[in-house]
Amino acid sequence: MNGSRKYEYVMDEAEIREFCLHAFLEQLKYSKKTGIRLLVILVAELLLIPEAAALTVLLMVVMVVSVGIYNYSATSKLLRGQPGSVWIEDGRLKAQRRDYGEIPCRDIRLVRRTKRLLMMGYMQRAGRPAWFIIPLRSFRDVSEADMFLAMLQNPAAQGNCYDRMSQYNAGVGAGAAVPAGQENTAADFGDPFGQKWESEPQEYLRFQYRLDGERWVHLQKGAADLINGGSLGRSARLYGMLIWGSVMTVVLTVISCLISGRFHWLFICYGFVMAVLVSLRLYCRDPEKAIRNQLKQPETAARACGLWQVSLTEEGVSLTMPADMRNKYLWTSLAWLLETEEAFYLFHKDKKHFVMIAKESFLSWDQVHLFHRICADHGIQKIVPKKARYVPGWLIWTLFGVFLLAFFGIVIAGAFLSEKDEPGVALGNVYERVSLEEQIEVLESLGLHVPEETVSSVRSSMEEYGMYDLVEESPYTWLLMDMGAPMYDEEWNVTGYDGDVFWFDFEGFDISTDYIHILNGMLALAEGSCLDDVTDIREDMTDADWESGRGTVTVSLRWKGESYKWDMEMYNDWIDPGVLGVLNPFLEQEGSQESFYATGDNGQGAIVFFCTQEWAEQFTRKTGLVLEKAE
Repeated sequence: MNGSRKYEYVMDEAEIREFCLHAFLEQLKYSKKTGIRLLVILVAELLLIPEAAALTVLLMVVMVVSVGIYNYSATSKLLRGQPGSVWIEDGRLKAQRRDYGEIPCRDIRLVRRTKRLLMMGYMQRAGRPAWFIIPLRSFRDVSEADMFLAMLQNPAAQGNCYDRMSQYNAGVGAGAAVPAGQENTAADFGDPFGQKWESEPQEYLRFQYRLDGERWVHLQKGAADLINGGSLGRSARLYGMLIWGSVMTVVLTVISCLISGRFHWLFICYGFVMAVLVSLRLYCRDPEKAIRNQLKQPETAARACGLWQVSLTEEGVSLTMPADMRNKYLWTSLAWLLETEEAFYLFHKDKKHFVMIAKESFLSWDQVHLFHRICADHGIQKIVPKKARYVPGWLIWTLFGVFLLAFFGIVIAGAFLSEKDEPGVALGNVYERVSLEEQIEVLESLGLHVPEETVSSVRSSMEEYGMYDLVEESPYTWLLMDMGAPMYDEEWNVTGYDGDVFWFDFEGFDISTDYIHILNGMLALAEGSCLDDVTDIREDMTDADWESGRGTVTVSLRWKGESYKWDMEMYNDWIDPGVLGVLNPFLEQEGSQESFYATGDNGQGAIVFFCTQEWAEQFTRKTGLVLEKAE
């Protein structure tokens, strides 16, 4: 009997966390198709509704995190405080925790050595690895772990590896030091139920039957229907839908408020309906197609098609599957017996694992009655199956299409109505022509004084240079740029700023002084506020590389006697947009209702206002130029 020592352990919290993390990351590797589908959806949303794409990304992030937390909770509950053992015998990897399982070493295709663990896995089904675990502390040293892996990866040479390991262990026993805390981690080889098997446990019944691919699919779907129908109590999919819906509702509400600064019912409805549709697709689809797809994996097909054997003993239920895989479940691990038209199912207490026995394997009704009595004697509860109900895939896609059409219709209708109510409102980024006189009227209605010289300057440009289309198809920007531009003397020194609006070009005039002028222009808007205490604005070009046009520009100032500084990224003579947000924290600290808001000028400049959130929203509604708080 060629084999390794039997490694016994109880995983600590750090090892459980590490296993859950690496197992989850491995699982994500097999979700490429789902990732591609999500990418296509995101690209479509980015082109049509960028805000919706942002919400979808957040939904996916929250979903991944939620699934990770749920998996950790469920897995840690199974592992915490439970003794486990793993060993190799006669070319087979064997393991026992509550129950016992074994698999030929040749089928172990995944080997991962982490900081604390040796993880050995096989593909249980398509995209679903199953793992055997040994904490690295169970080995006396790295050499013993390497020998164990050599036995696992080269079953033909296990005899030599076993001899080497026996000699190694004998050397350790003869006087080599054993690390503290490891004295009892390797035990003599024994049977998987913790006793010497001098005799086999008494066998009550034995069944065997053959399955082809089609028959395997029917029996697997029968088990899935029992789980999804709630025969075993509230199903995992119901909890998944409830958790998903609750988390999404909270996340969408919070994110919508952060994006718009207020409750935005349209995006909340969008996200909620999307969450419902995704939940239906994840949890309420008929599983038959997914089960059939599993047979496309050669490993799954090899373990599905062939001879199945089930043995009921005094210890528990033994299951031998095709491809020479074996599992043994103690009676104390099993909880329910359910019957369908094609098979009997013995379900594990975790509501995931089960033993299926095809009805054709029973020889008589007496054997059926004996089977029921044996199960009842060992505390297995027989329950009546409930019917599973699924939502057709075509209906989900139809609902998705109807919802998108309705959503776009509401958006377009809302934009159309806004155009009637507020002159100059933009639909997306396309503006309807607005006459210069109408633009002046709208700005005046917002409390902005449009100087006569500004009107004359813009009108002169329209007449002399034929700029009618530019001014009327990009309304308000030309007037605001002229109003907000700094005033210069004949030598191009700044002599003053407007008190209502400030405009500047991100392509600077002199990068060594541009930040000073921008902050002074913003301070002119906030005259009479707590920012009157800002003094000594400076720029430090020490870290600027003039030759490459890279580096940083350090901007500093004093406020209420304290010094503050920020590093602005240098990109030739372009100004770092971050400068727009340096003053708002001072205002927030003082509880100011007004802040700096900015919008683009349809070119490469910024139009800045000092206003309340309510005024910014009113400005956006009337002009179509979106004012956002500077950060």
